[in-house]
Amino acid sequence: MDSALKNAALMAVMAMTTISGCANYEVNTRRGDIPGYYIRTEMQQADRAVESARNAGKDKICPAEFKAAEDAKNHAYDVFRACHTEEGAALANQAAAKTNVLCPPNVVKPVLVPPPVPAPVIVPMPAPAGRLLIVPDSIAKGQSAKISWSSENAKDCDIRPGVGSVSAQGSMTVTPADNTTYTMVCNGGAVKSAASISVKVPAPPVVAVAQPAAPAVPVVEACVPAVVNIQFDTNKANIKPQYHDELKKLADFLKEFPDAKGVIEGHTDSVGSKASNIKLSQQRADSVRNYIIKSFGIAPERFSAKGFGPSKPVADNKTKAGKQKNRRIEANFTCGGK
Repeated sequence: MDSALKNAALMAVMAMTTISGCANYEVNTRRGDIPGYYIRTEMQQADRAVESARNAGKDKICPAEFKAAEDAKNHAYDVFRACHTEEGAALANQAAAKTNVLCPPNVVKPVLVPPPVPAPVIVPMPAPAGRLLIVPDSIAKGQSAKISWSSENAKDCDIRPGVGSVSAQGSMTVTPADNTTYTMVCNGGAVKSAASISVKVPAPPVVAVAQPAAPAVPVVEACVPAVVNIQFDTNKANIKPQYHDELKKLADFLKEFPDAKGVIEGHTDSVGSKASNIKLSQQRADSVRNYIIKSFGIAPERFSAKGFGPSKPVADNKTKAGKQKNRRIEANFTCGGK
């Protein structure tokens, strides 16, 4: 062996002896593509830490933190390759430390529950109130009275019978044919209120006329008022139960005056054709006549029934109240005595 080979072999042995005596080196497993048989331990520890974290699935559990640790490890290798051995080893230590603390157990953060939203305060609407006044409160048949009204906290008000929807306050003249109770209902939304007032309409006394001593033609006079306070709904001919007492008065009269004879007249408002109203008014007259015959045993030959349709209005058909008054019955009877 020549002297050159001997010197090379001696240097290799000395290098190996020196490295093997340094605790900071280990056999190079080519983890970071670093040439040589030995490599600083810090470099491969960082590489093993990243590999262990990947095997533990931390690249999926906390991918952003895992990538940052892996990037730190790769940067340490880049510095080491550039012959900055100590700096590269220090960076590798930092990368390993960062990798070892990846994905710490989740810390349960307190859930901040917002305070409950107070329920809205609902201020109840004041209840509606209505007042009625009628002057005078007693009138003779055919006379009129003045009804006045006022209301508070109401969306709308309605006065019955015969008046209908009214403003918040006002007055009008009424001519009831009989004792009548007027009721005003006011609507305040979810709450309603009602106020009532009554007017008396006493029936005029029925005076029997004595027959003359000498034979003569009996004096013929009207035995009852012409208007009987019976009204109907639109396009209806049925008698409402509230009018049964009115018809009993007529039946009592016919029993008291057995010679009295006459006709029940039916009338309508102007809604609809004339032909249909003639038919409807006849149905109304027949309805009243049949009720008196069946309910009180009055002989049918004593009175007839005739419909006049809208031809004899007693009120203006342009108003709701006027139409209600025109949907009526009139009873005209004559007699010679009791």
